[in-house]
Amino acid sequence: MAFSRLADAIERLLDALLLAAISVMVAAICWQVFGRYVLNHAPGWTEEVARFLMAWITLLGSAAVLRRRGHIAVTVVVELLPRPVAVAVGLVRDLLILVMAGALGWYGYAFAVIGGRRDSAAMEIPMFYPYLAIPAGAVLIGLLLLLARAGREDRTEAGGALS
Repeated sequence: MAFSRLADAIERLLDALLLAAISVMVAAICWQVFGRYVLNHAPGWTEEVARFLMAWITLLGSAAVLRRRGHIAVTVVVELLPRPVAVAVGLVRDLLILVMAGALGWYGYAFAVIGGRRDSAAMEIPMFYPYLAIPAGAVLIGLLLLLARAGREDRTEAGGALS
């Protein structure tokens, strides 16, 4: 149960962050359009803010929907398998996701450090911060996957079904 409560708290925080990021991105894009077509002068920072936030939204959003099974999946073959085989396939899937999240986190952080040596064109902030979305998303994907798996095992021990 502790794993489920921790995962719920992380998801609520991610939901709030994603709502704020999407709101800021929409406002920046609206300001860009207003500036371009009404004021005849588009601010340069708005496009950069929208691009950077899109990267953060994509990676954090990917972690946020993981436990709720919000990712696209083709499950027809797994549903036809016997229960023990389907559970084994799910375990292999989760291990592959963890390996990929680990690689993405490791190399993503190295990429962010290297990218941090230069500044963005319009806002002149170190590119480390936009690139940090890659390892941050990977860490959250791995963490939420582990918490989801631990939460499912807690329910199984209590008599629930492992899914």
